[in-house]
Amino acid sequence: MSKINKQLFFFYFCRIFSALALAALFVLPLGMMQITLNDPNSISTLLFPYTVAFIKDVNFYAPVLQLLFYSIYFLPLTFVVLVISIFVKKIPQKLLYFLVLISLTIYLFCGTSCMIICANTALWFKSLPLVIYITFGFAFTSHLALSILGIINIRLNNPQYAEYKVLRQEEIEKSKNKKNNDKKTSLKTKLTLIIIGTISIILFSFMVLILRRYQNLITETVTEAGRTTAEQTAAIYETAEGKYEKILYFFNQQKKSNEYADTPFERIDIIISSVNAQIFMEEITADTELPPFDVYAYTTGKALEVPAEEKTLSYEQAADYIKRYQTGAYRKTPIYNKANGTCKFVYPVTLSRKKGSKLVGFSIVTYREDVLMKPYFQTKVAVFALSAVFFYLAVILSIFLSDYIANPLLFLRSNVRKTSKSLSVMMSGKGTVTSDTIQFEDTVKTRDEIKDLSTEIGDMVSLIRGMVPYISFSTLKHADTESKRSINRELCFLFTDIRGFTTLCEGRAPKEIVSLLNHYLDIETEIIHKNNGDIDKFVGDEMMAFFAGPRKEYNACKAAMEIRAAMKEQQQLSKEKGKEVIQIGIGINTGNVVFGSVGSKTRMDFTSIGDTVNLAARLEGANKAYGSKSIISEAVYDKLNNTFVCRELDFITVKGKSEPVRIYEILQLKSKSAEKLDEIKTLFEFGLHYYRNKQWDKSEQYFNQCYTKYHDLPSKVFLERIHHFKLVPPPAKWDGVFEMKVK
Repeated sequence: MSKINKQLFFFYFCRIFSALALAALFVLPLGMMQITLNDPNSISTLLFPYTVAFIKDVNFYAPVLQLLFYSIYFLPLTFVVLVISIFVKKIPQKLLYFLVLISLTIYLFCGTSCMIICANTALWFKSLPLVIYITFGFAFTSHLALSILGIINIRLNNPQYAEYKVLRQEEIEKSKNKKNNDKKTSLKTKLTLIIIGTISIILFSFMVLILRRYQNLITETVTEAGRTTAEQTAAIYETAEGKYEKILYFFNQQKKSNEYADTPFERIDIIISSVNAQIFMEEITADTELPPFDVYAYTTGKALEVPAEEKTLSYEQAADYIKRYQTGAYRKTPIYNKANGTCKFVYPVTLSRKKGSKLVGFSIVTYREDVLMKPYFQTKVAVFALSAVFFYLAVILSIFLSDYIANPLLFLRSNVRKTSKSLSVMMSGKGTVTSDTIQFEDTVKTRDEIKDLSTEIGDMVSLIRGMVPYISFSTLKHADTESKRSINRELCFLFTDIRGFTTLCEGRAPKEIVSLLNHYLDIETEIIHKNNGDIDKFVGDEMMAFFAGPRKEYNACKAAMEIRAAMKEQQQLSKEKGKEVIQIGIGINTGNVVFGSVGSKTRMDFTSIGDTVNLAARLEGANKAYGSKSIISEAVYDKLNNTFVCRELDFITVKGKSEPVRIYEILQLKSKSAEKLDEIKTLFEFGLHYYRNKQWDKSEQYFNQCYTKYHDLPSKVFLERIHHFKLVPPPAKWDGVFEMKVK
């Protein structure tokens, strides 16, 4: 299966799966109605997405909730669009993504709302069918996956983010190669963790504070209600002097009002003693022997359904109830029975007598604990559910927020890094020094301090770009070295000079002169850099370049040939336009030089000093005397290994030096040489041989032939010398050395 077919299959599979998933979510149970707390055996009605908007329960009729529950029908709408998209290819993938994401969001909010409304006890969660947990978990997992997928897609579609990831990966690989690397946490990760951590602390603090305060409030309220009912029951018994009719009437009234109570009690009981003991409340101590309380006198419940152990009180229970009354503990907390999930409010039943309040029994108000704490439980469910929703949204939003805040900084760093990398490559000697290689792309789109910083960095890079053409490669390369000491280096130097430039400038505007000069120097510079050389300096129309490395002499001579070829093309263009033809001279020498920092504290330059440099400059000037174009020293010639066609030009002493040097003219690369050059070389060198042996006629014959046939200017120079020596012969010890009187 091809890659395209696999992608189509994946897209169709996702659409079909999403459609079926939404259909299943719409028809499967969403939740369950409240459990009847006073009847644990009751079965609650399941809630389905397609019916939840039509529930008659008053808790479901808030306007916002109604709108939310009606929006659940967005699921079948999305289902229809997904089915259509299987056959209609024009529906955008992005639209389908948002439809599914919105549908899942609505489903999750509806499910959460039903849980907040209906979950009135822990038993509700235990009774909830497993399918509801599975569907809700699936919807949440799908929503989370789609959210993460959306974030990743947004990042991948951002070209700046892709560049940042490449940079980040390079840094990780680089740190792995270091022995003592410290693992760095990215700014985005820190920012995300800080935002999520802050929100988590706030939500947790909010939950603890709200729930604790509400729990205390509920406890105080229900305790007050239960205690008051118990006291009121005891007071009715005392007022009625235990008469059945009056007490029964009170109990019937309590049963009716209990039917409409928010927190209904399970029952009210009065348990009295069968022994007519004369025990008064004012006289009861820890040593007082209490009578048995074994008569289940009154109840609002069904006596037959009340467990036998709750129809009587043991001595220990009665003593505890009396103690709670005497200490006032009964006012603060009820008596909890974890075994059957109830809590009781107990108050002594007495009859007024002359000696005091005679103890006859106890009034007991029994609540189911889950009924009593129903408001608190529902509030706890709502707080936990809403906190979970807010936390989930906070995590998603914090990722977007961290991207919004951190991405401009990260992209700015990536842009600066690219600029820094190009500078590092240049300064390490692995790249050419041109302003075009230093680029800074301002990709920051925000309107804040980060944008200002990016603009300022861009301005700074522009300034550097403007300065680079005025800084030599050697100066730039060594600018960041700690040591500024001079060193000895083996370098090959190439000097060029435009012939007759002063005359050429006459009658021209300065702007035109600069433009013309820059044009030719730009051609030369490009060729120098292409052949692994560097420009040391420009002095007017003169250029000084140097080459390093094992092939420096070859590279220098190759650059010289390419410069001559480029200048020949320029000469042809000038002739066609009727302009002056530019001639250029080249001198090349190699050897040891002193290379280092030269200048003052405020203005430094890295350059080369020594006889090697001076001789190269003199050789360039010697072209004027010989009518040649490219002269090299013997030291250069010896390193070329017969790769160029060269002819020995003369044996001379340059101005300022007494020791003679043998010089050569480069004619062409051997691989590109023509027969014409070989013949020029042969004729000239024969003539030179006879010239040095003072055989003027033979020498004149060869030089004359070379000049006549090829208009070779160096041959003309030697013909003039021969004519001079015929008239004025050289000294007897003449060794053929010619002394240059000018630079």
